[in-house]
Order: sequence, then structure tokens, then C-alpha cells
Amino acid sequence: MMSARARARAVLTAFGLLIPLLSVAEPITLHEVLMSSLSHYPKILAASESVRAIEGRMMARQGAFDMKFEQRSQGRASGYYDGNVIDSKVVKPLTQWNTRLYGGYRIARGDFPIYEDDLRTDDNGEVKLGAVFSLLRDREIDERRHAVRDSQLELGQSRLKVLLVQLSVQHRAMRAYLFWVAAGHALGVYRDLLRLAENRQVSLKVRVEDGDLARVHLNENLQYILKRKGKLTEGERAQQAYANNLSLYLRSEEGIPRRAEAEEMPADWPDPGVVEAQDMEAVIAATMSVRPEIGLTEADIARARNDLALGENSLKTRVDLNFELSQDIGSGYMKSDEPESVVRLEVAIPLERRLGKGKVAESRAKIAKLSLDRRFLAEQIEVEIRNLANDLTAAERFLGLATAEVAQATMLASAETERFEQGASDFFVVNLREEAASDARLREIEAHLRYLLALADFHAATVRLDRFLITAPR
Repeated sequence: MMSARARARAVLTAFGLLIPLLSVAEPITLHEVLMSSLSHYPKILAASESVRAIEGRMMARQGAFDMKFEQRSQGRASGYYDGNVIDSKVVKPLTQWNTRLYGGYRIARGDFPIYEDDLRTDDNGEVKLGAVFSLLRDREIDERRHAVRDSQLELGQSRLKVLLVQLSVQHRAMRAYLFWVAAGHALGVYRDLLRLAENRQVSLKVRVEDGDLARVHLNENLQYILKRKGKLTEGERAQQAYANNLSLYLRSEEGIPRRAEAEEMPADWPDPGVVEAQDMEAVIAATMSVRPEIGLTEADIARARNDLALGENSLKTRVDLNFELSQDIGSGYMKSDEPESVVRLEVAIPLERRLGKGKVAESRAKIAKLSLDRRFLAEQIEVEIRNLANDLTAAERFLGLATAEVAQATMLASAETERFEQGASDFFVVNLREEAASDARLREIEAHLRYLLALADFHAATVRLDRFLITAPR
């Protein structure tokens, strides 16, 4: 039977062995990096705040159509007449036909001169209802509706700008992650290469002590060890630099940059998806409808057309039609208890129209310029997508060649090592084979990195939002 002390020692030993297992860091994934940058990257957060600011501006401009209460009071401080008037009304502007609905109450007290008879009311005052419609100028658009429409377009632009920032940041985050992973894989190659030289140093020492090999081989191999340690040091420096770059996108829950540790390096490359084999013309056409830059330019054109409509409106004659129904209450001055209906027509003809003509000319020129900008932008995007597709195809082909080269170089290095251990090969040839195999592995890592970078670039150019964990704007 095991004693209590022995059992306790065994439990503590087992617990001590478990501690490293429990404390092993989980590898950082591409999904984790993209989620972190999307949630905490300062530029994305700032862009979102700008949307809220424009939403507030749009609400303020919509306030031009808020209902309001107006009151006008008139009283005489001195003179023969002592008539006083209080005239109150509620006005509600509408967006259709520049309509203004109003309802009011007016009451007058005291004596008025005959030229102010229209101010008099019965004892209990007068109530009125009315509506004003614009028949020509301001019928379709006016300053208020122009401002509301402009803010709506500006809000749409701000959301597209947020999307553009998100896409740019997530694209850079993906690239930073890929460079960090590639540096970690390269570091593994340098460590393997150094380990081969260090292991060989042990076996060479035995053979030298046995008199089977000249001591100079120990010195030669030590030189290889020092050379490979230098490469390992450079690889560690590169990985740390890429980890620092990655920390801009990999952040804590508080939004603080977090530096990726070496033990968090994933063993495998990430899978950012593939490009479906499909007609390139269809890809380009689909991209044009979702590229934020195209949407921003189209919104600029719409805003310029909104300005043009306002300018053309200012050239029109103002014809406002006013319907009003009023009724005096009580007894007194008025002779009739019947309601009174009035129709008024107000006409204003602009005689000099330079202001309106200037705005129209400016807006038309701006629309023409923006239309040309949009056409050239579409041409640039098409060329960009075709070049990226070409780069992606070439990168995939290079990756296949690099993988085949690794298999061949590894086979030759293994065979040469076996021959050397049997005494049938030269020490220098073995090292050349090992370094050639390591160089092939490094080229494969570079080819894999180039392929994934090309894939990330293509996803960004074709606005594959799902690859970057981005939600399309409303």
C-alpha cells in the first residue's frame, strides 16, 4: 500500500505536470484579430461617431417642418384710441407643395380707428383655419427640403465612408496577421536548421574522439551553428516586429493594443476563403454595384442635382394660394354670424435672375465633372480587379511550384544526410543540401504568404464583406 505521504507527493507531482498543460496559450486566429479590430480600432469607432453626428444634423434640418406656435400682440401706450389685439396661431409646415396649415385665435378689445377695422373682433374673439400652397416656385423644392435631402444623402455617404474605413482597416488587419504567421513559420525553419547543426555537432564530437573524423569538421560545423544562430536572431527580430504591427488590430476588451506572444502562433495558415471560378465580367459588374467609392461619387452627383433643382426653383415665379376660413364668436362688432371664407393669391416675379442662373450653371458643371470622375473611377476599378485576378492566379501557381521544390529538396537533403552518416558523402555537401532544403521551405512560406495576400487583396477589391466580418450598411 502507498503511504499517505507518497500519495500526496504523487498528487502534487501530477498537478505540477498539469500546470503547463493548463497554461498553454491558445493560438491567435484570424477571426479573433478581425473581430478585435472591427470592435476596437479607433478609426472605425471615430467613423461611426461621425455617422451619429450627421444623424443629429439631419434631425435638426427636419426640425424646419416642426409645428410651432406664434403670437402677435399689439397695444397702444398713448393716443386717442385704446384698441389692443392678441393674435395667436399654430403653424404646421408640410413637405408637399410647400404647404403650411395653420389655425389661430384672435381677440381685440377697445376702440380702433376706421383704417384698422380689420383688427376688430366680436366679444369672444375670432377663430380661423387656413392653408397656403405654392403653385410654382417652392412647389417641388425649397431651402428646407433641399437641406433635408442633402443631409439624407450626406448620411448615406457617411455610412459608405464607415464601410470604406472598415474595409481598409480589416484588410490591413488581415495582412498584418498573415505577415506575423509567415514570420513564425520562417522562425520554425531557422530553428530546425540550427537544431540539425547542433545535433550534428554532438555526433561529430563522438566521431572525432573516436578518431573517425578530423577535428576541423567540429570547427566548420561550429561556424554553421553561429551562422544559423544569426539567421534565427534575425527571424526572431522580424517576428517581434510583425507582432508589434499586429497589436494595432489585436486589442483587449478595453481597446488597448495587445502584443501577440510567440506561444500564441498558430501551427497552420489561416483560411480566408477562395475565389470562385466564375466569369470575370460578372465579378466586375457585381463589384461596381458595391464598391463604396462608386457609391460616394454617385451620392455627390445626387447632391449636385439637388443643388441644381434648388437653383432652377429660384428662377420660377412665386404663386402662392391661400385658403382661409374664419368665424367670429359672440356678439359685438361683426354684423353676421356666418363664417367668412377668403382666397388670396400672391405673385412675385423675379426680374433679375443672376443668382439663380449662376447656381444652375455651377451645379450643371459640377454634375458633368462628377460624372466623368465616376466613369474614370469605374475604369480604374476594372483594371485593378483584372490585375489582382492575374496576381492571384500567378501566386497560386508559384505556391504549387514552391511546394514541389520543398518535397524535392527535402528528399535530397535526407538522402545526403544518410550517405554522410554512412561515410559516403562530404560534410560540406550535407550542409549545402540542408540549407537548400531550408531555402526551399522559406520560398514556400513566401509563396504561401504571397498567395494569401493576393487573396486578401482580391476579397477587399471585390468587397467580400463576409471575409472581413463586416456587415453591409443599412
